Formats: sequence, C-alpha cells, structure tokens
Amino acid sequence: MTLHDEMVHRFLDGCAKASIRNPVQFLIAKMPQVYSWLKGCFPRGILPTDIDGEVEINGHFLRLEFKHADLLRDGAIPKGQLSAFEALLKLRHFTIFLIGQNDGGEPVCMHIWHHDGTRKEKDPCDRTYVQERCRSWAEWAEKQPRS
Repeated sequence: MTLHDEMVHRFLDGCAKASIRNPVQFLIAKMPQVYSWLKGCFPRGILPTDIDGEVEINGHFLRLEFKHADLLRDGAIPKGQLSAFEALLKLRHFTIFLIGQNDGGEPVCMHIWHHDGTRKEKDPCDRTYVQERCRSWAEWAEKQPRS
C-alpha cells in the first residue's frame, strides 16, 4: 500500500469515527475558498498558501508549518511550498519549524531550518520540545537588533 493509499484509508476511517457521512462534501467545505477567485492570476495554477503560524520579533520571523508526521518523515512537502520556504530562508530573517503531528494532532517529530542555513531534525519529539524550541528562538530574537 502506498503512502497516498494509507492516508486515504486513515482519512476515511477518521470520517467514519466522527460520523461524517459524506467525506467529499466535508473536504469541499474545508477547502480554502478565500482564494479560489484568484485562479488564473498566477502562473502554473499557483494560489496563495495558508500560513499555519508566524511570529515576528525585532524583524526576525519564525514560520510554523504543521504536517502529518508521515509526510514530514518522507520529505513529502509540496514542491511549491518547499520553494517558498527556501526563498524565505535566503532572506536571512526567517527560521522555519516544520512540525510533524500524529493522528491526534500531537507533535512527534520536527525539522528546524535556520536562517543561517543549518538544519536540524528531532525525531521523536513532543509538545514540550516544540515549546522549548519556540522559547529559545524568541529569546534569541529578543536579543537581536531590530532589522
């Protein structure tokens, strides 16, 4: 079974457990409709992305991106999103935390991409680890001159 097939089965099982009778309609309702009217404005079918979380301190940014842990572990970040992350890192004012979550929404692994080019992985991890990394980044950013 492929990762894609496994994800579909997990989704359908989750829908059944949550008594969602029409998974397709549920997905349509959850799709970001905000930007659909911009289809055709950007090349290659590009639409604006959602940002899971972002913090700015003294002109330095921490971008938080949440993915299912299996996707993060497999390196299955969408190509367009990966390209956007790489461009942000080149600006040298962004740090990106990619947080892998289990089916219950709890953090279980994490990739940290620093603005200075270093990258770290922590697997397994937990909520406490993510909180510690956020606090550490905030302390660092607080000490930086405003850019």
